[in-house]
Amino acid sequence: MTTTMTNTLGGALPLARCPLPESLVSPMTTATADVSTAALSHCALADMTALGRAGVRGRDAADWLAALGFTVPGTPNAATLQSDGSWLVRLSVGEFLHLAPAISPQAGVAELPLIAQADEALAQGMRVHSLPRRDSHAWFSLSGSTLPALMAKLCGVDLRSEAFPPGSVAQTSVARTNAIIVNAGSLACPCFHLLFDIASSHYLWGVMLDAMREYSGEKVTVAALLAHHHG
Repeated sequence: MTTTMTNTLGGALPLARCPLPESLVSPMTTATADVSTAALSHCALADMTALGRAGVRGRDAADWLAALGFTVPGTPNAATLQSDGSWLVRLSVGEFLHLAPAISPQAGVAELPLIAQADEALAQGMRVHSLPRRDSHAWFSLSGSTLPALMAKLCGVDLRSEAFPPGSVAQTSVARTNAIIVNAGSLACPCFHLLFDIASSHYLWGVMLDAMREYSGEKVTVAALLAHHHG
C-alpha cells in the first residue's frame, strides 16, 4: 500500500536552501554589539547551519585543491585559514571539508562552488568526488575562554589551547554524538566550529544550552560571532 505524505509546510524550502533571516544580515545595534562582545569572549553559542560547507574526497583531492589555490593542510586532523576567510579542514589523507563562514543575503541559497568544480573534475577523469554537506551536517559554533572547561563535560578530548591550538581538528564524540571540532579562534579566545549529523541538531542545541548555564553562556547571532572572530 502506497501513501502520500501531505506537505504541511506550505511549500517552504528547508532552512539550508532559504535566504538567511534578516536578523542575520542586518547591522547590530551598539547595545547588542556590546553584550555580544562580552559573551563571545566568555561563553557563547551560534547556529551556523545556514552557512556554506562542502566536502571532497579522492586520491587526487589534495593536489586538485592546491591547483585551485587552496592552502592545503599537510596532515589529517588539521585546518588552514584561507585568504578569503574560509577554512579548509583535512579529515584524512584524501577527505576535506570546506567551511565558508560568511554572510550575504543569498548565503543560504547557493551551494559552494566546490561541489560543481569537483563534479566537473570527476567528469574529466580526476579522482575527486564531491561530498555535499549542507543537508547532512549541522554546524554550531562556540566561542569564549571557558570552552575547554565546558567541553570537558561533553567530550573526552583535551581541548585546552596547549593541546588543541587554533587550526586543530578533532573527530570525536560530543554528548554521545559523532562530531568534528575545528578550532578557528585564537589562543586567548577559542572558537570551536562543531559539525555533526543534522538529525541531532535539536538534541545537541539543548545539550549545549544546558552545559553553558554553569558559565552564564549566551546565544548570539551568526553575525556577532563572525564579526568577533573573522572581522
